[in-house]
Amino acid sequence: MKNGLFYRCEKCGNLITIVLSGGGDLICCGQPMTLLVANSVDASKEKHLPVVLKNNGNLDVTIGSVLHPMTPEHYIEWIALITEGKMEIIYLKPGDEPKAHFLYSVSSEKKVVVYSDNDDEPVLNCEGSPCSFSYNELIEDAVSVYAYCNLHGLWQTTI
Repeated sequence: MKNGLFYRCEKCGNLITIVLSGGGDLICCGQPMTLLVANSVDASKEKHLPVVLKNNGNLDVTIGSVLHPMTPEHYIEWIALITEGKMEIIYLKPGDEPKAHFLYSVSSEKKVVVYSDNDDEPVLNCEGSPCSFSYNELIEDAVSVYAYCNLHGLWQTTI
């Protein structure tokens, strides 16, 4: 999945995300919707950037290295995880902690190796022919984590 694209109607405040892009224009209240660009508002980064910790197949997300406020006037509305094959959104409200917990996908892919580390010389076995061996390599999905502040807009961390 391409990185999530988020749009907002400047008139009514509708906020949408693209699940599959068909290429058309997005219109709400008779006018084009505004594409939100992550980290585009000048505000305290230490309170808005998602902080992501990997923990045994899980991602624990906290908004801000200093916890973001969660008052009715200023709070994180949602936290989203987007990978190549997954989009998940956790909605928050004033009084909640600005945190989310997501399952993290790691897959295994078998690699066959025939050459040495420098890929110039074959590694010979005892019969004088190139060695080949295989191993499983863990492949982590590329992950983008977004947070949306009701006052300061969209923020993103990519791991």
